[in-house]
This record gives sequence, structure tokens and C-alpha cells, in this order.
Amino acid sequence: MKETKIAVVEDDMEIANILKLALSREGYKVRVFNTSEKLLNDIIEYRQNYDLIILDVMLPGMEGRDACKLLRERNIHTPVLILTALSSEDDKVKGLDSGADDYLTKPFSIKELLARARALLRRHGEVSISSTGISSGSIKFFDDFRTVEINGRKIYLTKTEFMIFRILVENSGKAIRKDELSTKLGSRGSVRAIDVHIKNLREKLGDEGHKIKTVWGVGYKFEL
Repeated sequence: MKETKIAVVEDDMEIANILKLALSREGYKVRVFNTSEKLLNDIIEYRQNYDLIILDVMLPGMEGRDACKLLRERNIHTPVLILTALSSEDDKVKGLDSGADDYLTKPFSIKELLARARALLRRHGEVSISSTGISSGSIKFFDDFRTVEINGRKIYLTKTEFMIFRILVENSGKAIRKDELSTKLGSRGSVRAIDVHIKNLREKLGDEGHKIKTVWGVGYKFEL
């Protein structure tokens, strides 16, 4: 069985030790960093892979959201759970806009943190990461060219279509709200425009397009 590795980035060593103990008891291999720079060096320079990153925001040096943004710019799509005392709606939006997958505020329940960690690991379990992009089953993503390859057939997408499809595939089986998609896309997509992008995406995907399901009153989901 593959060992599940989790990186915890937290400068409060009391909290870091509590997290390491709780996660280790669940059978995860945990490595603790007290700065973003040490995490980034481990991943980018030493090419260490993690299945989940639990990342504090207020850190000495580079703050957590900037570190998350840098990881996404490097096409590193390891799920990130932001853990912070910043609890306003604007702070949560900034955290998610930086590329984080979930946001948990301090003080937090260990049970809730473990549940969120399990959910992120399940959600990303079908997706593998490589130097050329990500793949899920017969679907491969190539970030450099905004190209999707399905059963050997290459499909060229617009940047917005590519981002939407990747989000749906990475969250296979989970309904993604239109406003959540819009937030992740930033200035590239309004809630109203999401429907148009989905329509175009389905047409380009051909036989695979039917796997993008409409969840009425919510948004869309992708079913493998």
C-alpha cells in the first residue's frame, strides 16, 4: 500500500506537534516545516512529493498564501488545506484564490481537521501528478499547451476551459458550485459565463462531454 505523506507548515511548535501526533496516529507519514521557504525548497529543489499540505498563513518570511500561489504557478497541484487564525470572508476568499483547496480557522477541532484531510486525500486520490501535468484514468492534462489528451486524442482548450475542466476532474464526483468555479477562475469567469464555457467544453470533449453533469441549483460535477 502506498504511504500517504503529509507536510505540515506551522511555526507554532505546540500546534505543529499536536498536528503531527494526530496525523501520525491515523497512519500518515508527517513532516513538519516552520517556514514556507523550507517547504518550497523541499518540493522544488529536492523534488519531494506530498499527498497533502497543511499550511499556516501567518509565517515568518513568505506567508502561506504566497507559498500556495507559487506552488500552483509551478504546476504543483498537491491539495492544500489552509490553517489560520484569519477568519473573515475576505481572508477565506484570498486563501482559496491563492490556489488552496480548503480553509480551516483556528481554534480548530482535531476531528474536523482529520475529516477535512481525509476528504482532500479522497478527492485527489484518482489524480496523479507528473512533470508533464496531471492525469486521471484515460485523461491527461498538459499545462504548458492547455491541451487535454483523452484516449490518445488531443483536444486544445482555451485557458478558461482548461482551468474549469481540470477543477472538475480533480474533484471528480463532487458538485462544484458555479460561484466557486468563478472564484477559482478570478477575473477569467463570471458566474453567468460558466454555463457558456461548460457548453463549449462539452462540445470539444465529444464523447467524454456527457461526463460533465449538471447539478441543478448547484453547479456541475465530473463523473469518471
